Amino acid sequence: MHKRLLVLYFTVGFIATCFSDTARSQELDCTVIVSYEGVSTTHKDLLIDFESDVRDYLNNYKWGNDDPDEKVNCTVEIFIQNVVGENRYSAQAFIGSQRTIYNNGGSKGLLRLKDDGWEFTYVKGRSILHNEYSFNDLASFLDFYAYLVVGYDYDTYDNLFGTTYFQKAANIASLGRSSGGRGWQQSKSGYSRVQLIDEILNAKFAPVRTASFKYHFMALDSLGFSRSRALKHAYDALQMIGEVRRGADPRNQIIRAFFDVKYQELADLFIGYDPKVYVELAEIDPTHQSTYEEYRKKRK
Repeated sequence: MHKRLLVLYFTVGFIATCFSDTARSQELDCTVIVSYEGVSTTHKDLLIDFESDVRDYLNNYKWGNDDPDEKVNCTVEIFIQNVVGENRYSAQAFIGSQRTIYNNGGSKGLLRLKDDGWEFTYVKGRSILHNEYSFNDLASFLDFYAYLVVGYDYDTYDNLFGTTYFQKAANIASLGRSSGGRGWQQSKSGYSRVQLIDEILNAKFAPVRTASFKYHFMALDSLGFSRSRALKHAYDALQMIGEVRRGADPRNQIIRAFFDVKYQELADLFIGYDPKVYVELAEIDPTHQSTYEEYRKKRK
């Protein structure tokens, strides 16, 4: 991924940021877990190589043209629910990714999505082939989320820097929509792949992506140097998201995706900061209001 090695130092009251030569990688280090509890023993035998095939596909393909550096950590959990035809299955998938926090150690969640609308064909012994110009209900689904994971990671290292990969995901979504495949259409309620990628590339929601860059790069990566400055950057990032939230459809997904993975982290991060931040968090992210209220009460 776009891992610019950070060296931050203080000079005349502000943080100067120096970078080494840019090093990039679009390779994944993806943990794949598959549950077969929803199918019979016969079909479990037909799916015996499915987990390793998906893992190899995601981890062995180079998702960009740059030289490898650090790999993007991600997790794909697949629950096979039903057999819907010959060699054809319906499944629920959970997709998550993590991002290393520099100068502070550890990593933080970056993406956590639940996709209930996946149907695919898998034939034991047949390789999963990558072709971005032709829709395949198995490979295209994996491609879509691989590019989404890479794009989200890239966006945290430079403003809107994941656009190339989000556009690749959007192209796959367009092929899926044309195919009429399950899960590739707009949804009136609940999660929608198409809606999420449309919002990511919509200029109206660009400040949310900018806020993600500001939050990760200027706040979390800087905590080890100046906590007060880092928290100010984090607070400013929330203000940017809040401004978009006030003019957005409550069913928006890009803001929801941010807070679904970040709400507990944010509640912990702002301990010791101005308690009004918890009131503002509850307004921006009412889904997790109870958590913010719990932390706000702790300050009394």
